[in-house]
Amino acid sequence: MNHGWVIKSLQDVCNKASSNLMQKNIDPEKGLYPVFGASGVAGYIDYYVQPKDYIGIIKDGSGVGRVSIYPKESSLLGTLQYIIPNENMDLRYLAYALKSMNLAKFVSGAAIPHIYFKDYGKEKIAVPSLKDQAEVASELDKLNELIEIKRKQLKDLDALTQSLFYETFGEPFLNSMGWSIMSFGELASSINYGTSLPATDGGKYPYIRMNNLTDNGYLDLLNLKYIDIPDTELDKCLVKKGDILFNRTNSREKVGKTALFDRNEEMVIAGYIIRVRAKSKILNPVFAVRYMNLPEMKEHLRKICRGAVNQANINSKEMASIPFLVPPIELQNQYALKIEAIEEQKRLIESSIADLETLLASRMDYWFNEI
Repeated sequence: MNHGWVIKSLQDVCNKASSNLMQKNIDPEKGLYPVFGASGVAGYIDYYVQPKDYIGIIKDGSGVGRVSIYPKESSLLGTLQYIIPNENMDLRYLAYALKSMNLAKFVSGAAIPHIYFKDYGKEKIAVPSLKDQAEVASELDKLNELIEIKRKQLKDLDALTQSLFYETFGEPFLNSMGWSIMSFGELASSINYGTSLPATDGGKYPYIRMNNLTDNGYLDLLNLKYIDIPDTELDKCLVKKGDILFNRTNSREKVGKTALFDRNEEMVIAGYIIRVRAKSKILNPVFAVRYMNLPEMKEHLRKICRGAVNQANINSKEMASIPFLVPPIELQNQYALKIEAIEEQKRLIESSIADLETLLASRMDYWFNEI
């Protein structure tokens, strides 16, 4: 929708500038002014390039095309491009317009993706009055602020989950409450590797791989592949509700990712995942997964894993030797009920976030993509 506004090319409403700063030019800790890279603050220097707030776009490498607003008295690494709005442009409005353009479609280069202003600078942008620009940006800001509030609520609930564990059971390696200690293997009724068979087009079973286990102990099944499995192999790699899934091979930081399979449908696990079934009379799987995701346990996993930085491994024998606090099962079950109540709150918040993100995308389309 035109909204009756003037239509211009992006290059007519802003200026671009390049940076020659490299990682070796900056100090990771010392300096008066921050230098931003693709992942946030990359270091510091004793001067700044931009005296006012400005827009930065990743022009090289991972995340190419991502648009962000950066604070005054700061600078960018050379992998990012400065975008400075003209006097008749609201900074936030221009940033939203840039985000709506999906700049990744201008990527070139196979080994290192790159975008050029000479290409995306020809994109069209609606230019209302400064007052209208500010009103559009404020509307979109409010939606983003609501989304951020909801995301913070999720983080707070995750923190509550962890603090509830310490409050109920104490720290794992101090065992100040004097619980019995057993190995993970002693608490398991079965331990099995997944299948090494490849995914297949049109496969019967959803196929859980290492990327489907999140870093904080949950399943992410948005990007699933499928697989066919012979009946003779099915029993050892099929998962059911309540199974504990342990990622045995990954980078050193991610090896040992542990999640609870909490679905009712049948799925199959890949060979890089170990399936653990708990002895229900002594180990609640919800307790086990939250235990495995404590910072102390993650540090322990990094210490016992073997292999290179990008291909570390913990085999089933090593996993089975992991020490576990074993509080009474009744206490574990009470804790699990509290965690399930927290998870239900999280699901409601996640649903609210999804609705807000849909609304934000709709409003972005309304203002920018129907020129």
